[in-house]
Amino acid sequence: MKVLPFNPENLKEAVSVLKQGGVIAHPIDTCFGLAGDLMNPDAFHKIQAIKGRNLQKPMSVMISVPEQLHMKKYVKLDEFSSFVTFKLFPSPVTILLPKGPSIPDYYFPDTPMIGLRVPLHDGTQDLLRAFKGPLITTSANPSGGGLCFKHQEVIEAFKKQTVQPDIVFEGEVINNDKASTIIAIEKDHIRLIRTGPITASQLRAILGVPVKE
Repeated sequence: MKVLPFNPENLKEAVSVLKQGGVIAHPIDTCFGLAGDLMNPDAFHKIQAIKGRNLQKPMSVMISVPEQLHMKKYVKLDEFSSFVTFKLFPSPVTILLPKGPSIPDYYFPDTPMIGLRVPLHDGTQDLLRAFKGPLITTSANPSGGGLCFKHQEVIEAFKKQTVQPDIVFEGEVINNDKASTIIAIEKDHIRLIRTGPITASQLRAILGVPVKE
């Protein structure tokens, strides 16, 4: 693991690592996350190895705010889901949606859905814009382990592992102690899959539609 401060020079290095199928750990709007190139199967498999997780357990995809204009490449949207994504993104919410045409075949082929994120975090948005493409995202901790909120915790969590993140960006996530809220969009309502920083009552207030828990 190479531990680096987050600055423009190191951001360029991180993008180069990602383009080669590498994996980075970085602070996001919820906790520290792992990121890899969605379009590179090497990155997909490396993240799975780093996490030590069940290969069938899905991971999410994150895109930049500007890339929201091209969201239909990654997910299928109807009128209601378009409304929900418009109202909620960017935020610490993962929205489960049907896969769009640009999701590669190797990316969890047995499920028709993916989780989509547009993080509300300046550094992550800088990374996504510099990378110019979608990134796989998942929490930066071994499967079954606790979430990490400081880069020192990430280093400690992975230091004994054979497969590790290539780069860990220094930093700390403050004012949060949860992974993202996860929701599914149904015909005329929202189903709350996992409670996170955004609660059911907040979702009801933002969207003005029923939210089932």
